[in-house]
Amino acid sequence: MVFLHSSSRYKAELVRMTQRIALDSQQHQHYKLQEDKLFSHTKLAHILPLEVNEFAAAAAYFPIVFVKDSNTGQFRACVMTGIKPGQNLYWHQAGWQAGYTPQALRNYPLLAVQPDTTSGDYVIVVDTQSSLFNPQSGHSLFAAGQATEYLQQRAGAAIAQAKSVLLTQQFIQLLLELELLVARTLTLTPQGAEAYDLTGLYLIDEQRLAELTDQQWLSLRQNNSLLAVHAVLMSMNQVSALIQRSVL
Repeated sequence: MVFLHSSSRYKAELVRMTQRIALDSQQHQHYKLQEDKLFSHTKLAHILPLEVNEFAAAAAYFPIVFVKDSNTGQFRACVMTGIKPGQNLYWHQAGWQAGYTPQALRNYPLLAVQPDTTSGDYVIVVDTQSSLFNPQSGHSLFAAGQATEYLQQRAGAAIAQAKSVLLTQQFIQLLLELELLVARTLTLTPQGAEAYDLTGLYLIDEQRLAELTDQQWLSLRQNNSLLAVHAVLMSMNQVSALIQRSVL
């Protein structure tokens, strides 16, 4: 990674499910769910969501960064899979090219949400624009008005991810309180190409981390956040590998 002036700028933005509705045993009694081991919906995604319990595993393959939703102001943790929008360097028609697959990809097109956080109940929603959700082929979701074993397994994984999202938000909130998240522009220079800037990213400030008081370090340790912080820092070593992958 070389830091040079660039006239080209790209902003990192997270792609979301576009049309979500709750699964219903009557409305969707004949619907099925296909599995896509290629994760084709990520083909053009240069960043993908990641949860804090995945940081250690993902750090060996991807840079881990944070992005801020321009509408809500909420931060999300993500892996970089491309060096500019519309590019996923780990997607290939022969199969996923990384040794780790984020759980958000594995669970798609399902997602677990809590309409009422006081009840603790989750509702399973589906991206209806996904071709994986259809009445023709795949695993049946309902039988005799009840969720099939397959749907129960997929729903359980989606709920586990939803719980991980809460832990991730708590981790990010701690980073914000300690003023460890800072906006950064990555200036990337692929071999044989001009440098350009990737904006919209937030990284952990190593200098600020080194200046934390003993009490602040203790708060990181008490929240079991030290491993996650170090995983994020170590993951930045993957930026060079990502650039190299872009010229293969």
